[in-house]
Amino acid sequence: MDQIIYRVAVIGLGAVGTRMISNMHAHGRFQPVVGFDTSADACSALLAQASGIEVTDNFGKLLDRNDIDVLYVSTPPKSHAEYVRHGLTKGWKIFCEKPLGVDIEDSESLAQEMNAAGLDQGVNFVYSGAPAALRAKQLMDAGLIGKVVGAELDLRFSTWPRGFQAHAPWLGERAEGGFTRECVSHFAYLTMLLLGQPTLKGQAVAHFDTPGGAEDMLQAVWATDAGKVAVSGVVGGDRNDIVSYRILGTNGCLRFDNWYNLLHETRDGSESVLDAEQQLPAAAYKGQLDQLAIQYDTNKQRLATFDDALAVQKLIEKMIT
Repeated sequence: MDQIIYRVAVIGLGAVGTRMISNMHAHGRFQPVVGFDTSADACSALLAQASGIEVTDNFGKLLDRNDIDVLYVSTPPKSHAEYVRHGLTKGWKIFCEKPLGVDIEDSESLAQEMNAAGLDQGVNFVYSGAPAALRAKQLMDAGLIGKVVGAELDLRFSTWPRGFQAHAPWLGERAEGGFTRECVSHFAYLTMLLLGQPTLKGQAVAHFDTPGGAEDMLQAVWATDAGKVAVSGVVGGDRNDIVSYRILGTNGCLRFDNWYNLLHETRDGSESVLDAEQQLPAAAYKGQLDQLAIQYDTNKQRLATFDDALAVQKLIEKMIT
């Protein structure tokens, strides 16, 4: 039987949106048919590198189309709700970037509207389909590291925003950006999957070096059913970035290294539990779209829901406000 190809409208043509278009083309189950951005430069850049997709800076023109199955929203977070609500009026499946938003009350309303609409929903946390996350769950269930007693998240960035995000100055601003919203949120969702719902234990410490600028340091502790999670993030220094999430067990540890690799650690050393291909970012991107296609094919939720994303947003905003 022929597989359904899902036709996608992409809102936001920055680094994340254009990467998703490329990944969808490579995947084969998704066909980006139209892309929208308010920036003429972003539209021109996509036209220069992608074929077979209409590009427009006229949102009304996109809404007039009747050949769209999925609305993918990849704009700065304050505008997510606006575009999602337009998608709901059209009856489209909704695939939204994290964070869901920055205003808690509006995101609560949006999640309620999404659930009431009864339409397919998903939020793009990378660990929904990453080989590292799926393998970690298997190994934890098999008892490889014994009883899980907690975790530690360590993020170190030489600069923020990172080099590939230099075109998006909002990521360096307190209003919508910062590494806590952009990066820590992924690990809050991963914690939810592997250790249980995280909640803030005590008071987080966030440091803001410049008025209106995003945080350059964060220290916090989360509580989960499995134990505490120590969270640490720092921006600064001429260095290679560090992204490390270690699940602590009574018989060893599992460490997510540089986002996508997974290592089994003991006192005797460490070794990867993934093959070379599974460690690549492309494997995580493909895994995410694999899960999304299965969700659409079976009508069974595989990605984060808006309620999941709202829980993450509440945790994140509590740490930095």
